[in-house]
Amino acid sequence: MVRDGADTAGVDATAPAPARSSATPPRLKTTRWQTAEPETRTADTEPGSANATPATPGGSKPGSTKPIAQNRAAKPPTSYPQGATPASADSAAPRPTATVKTAIGAPPSRSRSDEALARKNVRVAERRRRRYERAESRRFTERSRRRRLTWLISLGTLVGLIVVVVVTAYSPLFAVRSVSITGTSRIDAAQVEAALSGQVGRPLALVDYGSIQSQLAAFPLIQSYSTESQLPNTLVIRVVERQPVGSIVSASGAGFDLVDPAGVVVEHSDARPAGFALIDLAGTPVGSPGFLAATTVLRTLPADLLANVDSISAATPDSVTMVLGGVGQKVIWGSSANSALKARVLDKLITTQSANEKLTYDVSSPESPVVE
Repeated sequence: MVRDGADTAGVDATAPAPARSSATPPRLKTTRWQTAEPETRTADTEPGSANATPATPGGSKPGSTKPIAQNRAAKPPTSYPQGATPASADSAAPRPTATVKTAIGAPPSRSRSDEALARKNVRVAERRRRRYERAESRRFTERSRRRRLTWLISLGTLVGLIVVVVVTAYSPLFAVRSVSITGTSRIDAAQVEAALSGQVGRPLALVDYGSIQSQLAAFPLIQSYSTESQLPNTLVIRVVERQPVGSIVSASGAGFDLVDPAGVVVEHSDARPAGFALIDLAGTPVGSPGFLAATTVLRTLPADLLANVDSISAATPDSVTMVLGGVGQKVIWGSSANSALKARVLDKLITTQSANEKLTYDVSSPESPVVE
């Protein structure tokens, strides 16, 4: 009996299948990625099972949805060449192949994905390590960074101050436009301004103070001075004039000179100046210790008592003697020490005595004054 679809070339399809040669190469061991389709069997095709159904003629089983031979003998019988055995022919016959992934090594796509994941993990770990190192570095260097910031701020402030000073020093916006002279009475202020005209046009920070000193030295009545810069363009000179303390006979013998405590002539006049005591220079030239002691005493006397002094002399620093106006009362002063106390004692003695009597007041020892 011939199977359905078999070739009518005379080959009996019911003949038993030739045994496979032992030389047939074994099949490769496949893994779980094998894609070959399994044979289709029904649930009751296992021989020896309780529900096995007897085979029907023609090779099909009742109740099966698909004959078993459908997967095995779907092609007609093949005539073998002369000298070829069925086993060799069967081994040489082409076999249906299936895409098989062997277990040698990992799958290429899986290997590439694992490799990319590993590289990504390495990069993430590297970034975390760098962040941790930076955080630790900042934590351990916080004090040094603060100190460095303080130094940078101080240096920036200093540089800014230097820039401001330089700009101010050389900027024409702060150049001297006028010179103001204050504190003069006997000195002509216009002459002083004319002497300092060379400072006009200079920036206030570059005023030549050495030149100012040499120019003001030409005015002997200036005892001292101070300078002040008033923004934006004014240079102020505050002058302290020499104040005369007494008069002396002129060195030429003609007239009188008003002198200050240092002996500098403040003013010359032909007549004796009123209101100033005459300093007797007999044996005491100007600038001698006796002269300086006499001028020191005159400077410490109260104004009302000084106006009553007619003349003063001091051959030595410890022998200062004064003559009062009126009847010519005499005062033995001694040295210039304790002049303030001696002045108070003398004032009390004068008020208790008659101004018309020619008396001598000895206050050289103010604790025990003597009136003769």
